[in-house]
Amino acid sequence: MKLTLNDRLIILNTMLPQYDTRKNIELVKEIRVKIALSEAEISLVVVRNVGNNQFDVGFKTVEAITKEIEFTFSEEELAYMKQRVDFIDQQGMFSESTMSTYDKILSHANNTETE
Repeated sequence: MKLTLNDRLIILNTMLPQYDTRKNIELVKEIRVKIALSEAEISLVVVRNVGNNQFDVGFKTVEAITKEIEFTFSEEELAYMKQRVDFIDQQGMFSESTMSTYDKILSHANNTETE
């Protein structure tokens, strides 16, 4: 699956839970390791606290926004991410800023299921 830096930040910070079953936390750890940001990538991210526990995330370069990197996830990891996106959807917690990332995960997971 091709992910931008923004996609990875959304997955790391809004999709993957802090608490879950033991098995699922193992999957979370594996996903986090795969998509972790390098020091160079971290230096391209600008985070601004806008209050009320809300943060505005920006990037220092256009390439940081548009460049996609290919990541390979196991079927189990993809199924888990799809499950998380479905849960987020059921809770009414989609937003305009997260929708494209979540749609990308759903699309990739659904394509993998049909192969």
